[in-house]
Amino acid sequence: MALPARLTAALGRHPDHLTEDDLQRAVDSQIPESVDLDWKKDFYKGTDAGKKELAKDVSAMANTAGGMVVIGVDDGKKDHAYELAPSESAPGYGEEWIRSVLANWVQPVVPHVGVRPVKSTAHEGKIYWILTVPPSTQAPHAVAAPGNDYNFRVHVRNGTTTRTLAESEIAQRYRDRFQAATDDIDRLQQVDDAGRRYLSDYLTRTVDGSSAPVTYTPAWVSLAAVPSVRGTYPLTTQADRHAAFNRFHDLACHGVTLNARPQHPPLVGRRQVRFEGIPTGQLHQDGSFYAARTISLHSDRRDAANPDQMSQRAFELDLVTLLQAAAAWAAETGAAGDLMLSAALHRYDGSDKLVRLIVTESVFQHGPTLPFPTAPAQTTGDLTAIVTDKREAVVVACTLASDLLADMGANQPHILTPDGDILTDRLNDGLRHQLTGWEQ
Repeated sequence: MALPARLTAALGRHPDHLTEDDLQRAVDSQIPESVDLDWKKDFYKGTDAGKKELAKDVSAMANTAGGMVVIGVDDGKKDHAYELAPSESAPGYGEEWIRSVLANWVQPVVPHVGVRPVKSTAHEGKIYWILTVPPSTQAPHAVAAPGNDYNFRVHVRNGTTTRTLAESEIAQRYRDRFQAATDDIDRLQQVDDAGRRYLSDYLTRTVDGSSAPVTYTPAWVSLAAVPSVRGTYPLTTQADRHAAFNRFHDLACHGVTLNARPQHPPLVGRRQVRFEGIPTGQLHQDGSFYAARTISLHSDRRDAANPDQMSQRAFELDLVTLLQAAAAWAAETGAAGDLMLSAALHRYDGSDKLVRLIVTESVFQHGPTLPFPTAPAQTTGDLTAIVTDKREAVVVACTLASDLLADMGANQPHILTPDGDILTDRLNDGLRHQLTGWEQ
């Protein structure tokens, strides 16, 4: 989860891993409240007033810069951590209650709020609650009682307190949201265009009179990705780029296959790391990503005069792998929110020849023969869900694959399902051997 880096620096560790000892150190150090940190002595009351206060505190964080609400630390009316005050655990007033209040009292719902209890070791039977709130791309979030959508307020953090936005300020926040969405689309197009130019340059380059790579690998599948909440990763020196490349190489080992692992050496790009070979791609310092892998096209064994054949199963697996790599890089840079995605099929040999999809090498396919789609497939996925759940990565990849395959006459993916399964019984031995990151 992307939270202000200042919080980790001030508290000594990431908010997701805080313990009671860390909270005691915050008290000893008198760490002050701020725009991204709110100490609260008491748990929220179960009344409408208490629910409204919870909704206001969380939405104000999301509408500003993100941050953390800690319940069980008294500020002593001094605006800094003054004394530990964990509360008794009350049945019916825990994580489920907090999430229910936020779902019913905040519109739109604040995404990716973390709710974590921390047991007290010094006060038996008592707990603290830590609410982590990332900055939201869906702001402004308004607070309104259920069923009363016409009477709402929008709050933001103002130093150590919250304040209500005026109507003109709310209007500007909506304009900012719509502009941000447009910027995301423009950024995705920019990343995709830059990646395609780089791939084309690599494929057509000759070295010492040797044949250009396009001679042997004319067909490619690519994926461009841009996170809605950008990250940041130092990529200005050789040491930075080598560190980023090595880290990404490690991350790429955790996909459903190893096919997103880049080849050494890391190459220089402005505020990015580049790599060539299979795959070829670019890692941007803001968490954006572009990578492409070759697609195996081969002639029909029965009649060489027939259109080239393309393995549908290998393409589907590669799309999942590229998606996981894109999400892993974005998360590594501290990006958050949604991940905007654009997948495409390309031929770089100047050919628009027809292609026939095959799902097995032994069965003749009676489907249509069509050229590669000219339009990319695009969708949006939840970055955190893709990183933490391989099935979610399969769901999103299935959406992209379905659109591209439909343009080539296929009704649906052959091994990916909309429920997040990979139908491993449909893989041959070679593809099953590649599937190192999936239980078979």
